[in-house]
Amino acid sequence: MSRHRTTAAVLLVLLSTWALAGTAGAAVPRLIFPVIGKTVYWDDFGAPRPSGGHQGNDIVADKRTPVVAVERGRVVKYTSSRNAGCMLYLYGRSGTTYMYIHLNNDLTLRNDNRGGCKRDVTFAVPNGAQVSAGQQIAWNGDSGDANGNPHLHFEVHP
Repeated sequence: MSRHRTTAAVLLVLLSTWALAGTAGAAVPRLIFPVIGKTVYWDDFGAPRPSGGHQGNDIVADKRTPVVAVERGRVVKYTSSRNAGCMLYLYGRSGTTYMYIHLNNDLTLRNDNRGGCKRDVTFAVPNGAQVSAGQQIAWNGDSGDANGNPHLHFEVHP
């Protein structure tokens, strides 16, 4: 398994996704890597999972590492998924939807699961907020079926 610590590979995957989705003629926005801090990731898109192929990329980072908007857009919180745990959607100005899954639900750095999916625990902005690329929107965590394994499951839907 090849591990990367640069943003080039993820940006290449995102740009390829837009091209394959038929939006190559549309303007591709400048994208910001979704986690600010030390990360480890690999290409696990399509990897086997009990529910089918993995539909995103997992970005491993310490719990409570800042998570940011990859492009300008609007944040919509979604907090009731058993598997995903605390999550949000970023509706990008380009028309692309981004999903941020397994956000923080702990009140402490321990795995206490006592924080719920709330502002200042999970989310850094209010529901419906208009955000800029690079603006912090949440914190990395291990909610849902990632309990004990902090990472951001990140999906791109052109």
